[in-house]
Amino acid sequence: SAATRAREYIDDNVEQPITLDDLAKCAGRDKWSLSKDFRTYFGTSPHRYMTMRRLDHVKASVFSGQTLADASLEAGFFDQSHMTKHFKKAFGISPSRWCQSQG
Repeated sequence: SAATRAREYIDDNVEQPITLDDLAKCAGRDKWSLSKDFRTYFGTSPHRYMTMRRLDHVKASVFSGQTLADASLEAGFFDQSHMTKHFKKAFGISPSRWCQSQG
């Protein structure tokens, strides 16, 4: 399905800038239909899915010894503060506090 193709595109390119237009093109659907289908099949928007995959990438990178700043950039965030905003919204704590709890 188109939603599955879009999800695979996100998974394969998560550290790159991805727009809804990019997803629609790869999936062969208009962006509004794709967004609706994606939400129906995966329970979230394409943007939220991408953000969560990027946060997973940050957590794995930090766990393996990278700094928050480097992990943020590598995962596709603009900078550490951009990632921190999304991290707090998703997990309810700051990334530095999460790092302390993992140590």
